[in-house]
Amino acid sequence: MPDNKHNYEYNYEYNYEYNYDLGDVIDNAVEMGSKIGSSVLGSIADALEQAGDAMGVKQPDSFSAWKRRLERKWKNGGQSVGVALTAVGWTFTGCFGITALVLGILTAVGAGPLGLSPQDFIALPILTAVFTPATLGFLFMAIVGMKKLTYFSRLRKLLRAANDWTCDLPALARKAQIKQENAYETVAKAVANGDLPNAAISDDYSTLYLDDSLLPSAPEPAAAPQTASAAPLTEAEQFQREGVDFLNYLKACCGRLGSDADEELVQMRKTCASILGFVHNHPEQLGRVRRFREYYLPTTRKLLDTAQGLGDTDTANAAEIRRDITGILHTLNQAYAKLYDTLLQDVSMDVSTEIDTLETMLRQDGLTHDFESDFNTRS
Repeated sequence: MPDNKHNYEYNYEYNYEYNYDLGDVIDNAVEMGSKIGSSVLGSIADALEQAGDAMGVKQPDSFSAWKRRLERKWKNGGQSVGVALTAVGWTFTGCFGITALVLGILTAVGAGPLGLSPQDFIALPILTAVFTPATLGFLFMAIVGMKKLTYFSRLRKLLRAANDWTCDLPALARKAQIKQENAYETVAKAVANGDLPNAAISDDYSTLYLDDSLLPSAPEPAAAPQTASAAPLTEAEQFQREGVDFLNYLKACCGRLGSDADEELVQMRKTCASILGFVHNHPEQLGRVRRFREYYLPTTRKLLDTAQGLGDTDTANAAEIRRDITGILHTLNQAYAKLYDTLLQDVSMDVSTEIDTLETMLRQDGLTHDFESDFNTRS
């Protein structure tokens, strides 16, 4: 028979160990559940926080909502002002106009037929003078109100026809059934007045940008290549270039206007080449040939172009024109030769003065010989 004490100890130890393992399992389960619950709750809190942030951020305005809000703004603003001006203007124009008309008729009738004394009658022309400008003032008010209503009516049609922030203006005008010039005028006025806020129009008036941030930026101009020949020409160098071009033109004209004209062209080419060479050697004289450069040479070229433009026409008028141009070529040759002689005379006087001064200096410094004394040539 088994020992009861031994069995009791055995059962005690077995139950203790069993109870100990079950408690650990429960504790671990509770701890794991707590961790899972914390994780889930944390995830839910993060999701709610992100949703709150997203709801707090201002969402971009849709195009249709922007159009509705802008149309309400027009209705409560400028359009209401236009209605008030039109209504008040036409109402008082009618009242004051009828009154002024009646007073004007009574004034024209005179005091006698009306049975009024001169003192009483004088009030009629005075009142006519008061009511007439008042009528014109209210008429002007009515016209301003009607223009305002017409402007907002067109603007509202254009806005309703727009489907996107970027609009092709000609297509928008056709869709709104408005003439293009009226549509351009209305849009330009709306952009300038701020009735279309943050809007912009392309330079060629082909596109309307209801959001000016969509307007493409102008391309930066390409930098000009830096070359050694990019330096600007001096006035003397420019004159030489123009002169050489004119000489080549005279050469090309030879053989196109007849033998008489060819002789004049050859002579003119020689004289002009001499003037160019003189100015090249004496650039300080450039101011003396300014009219020759700016008027005579271009005019001569224009006349020769006219003569060559006649072609081979043999009419009397064509022959007369050629003859006149040939004659003026002879006159111009004489004038150009005289100009060249004048330039030479001025330089000749300067040269003579320089030579006299130089001889005087040489003589004072003992750098010259008295040939008469040295060679006994003095009588």
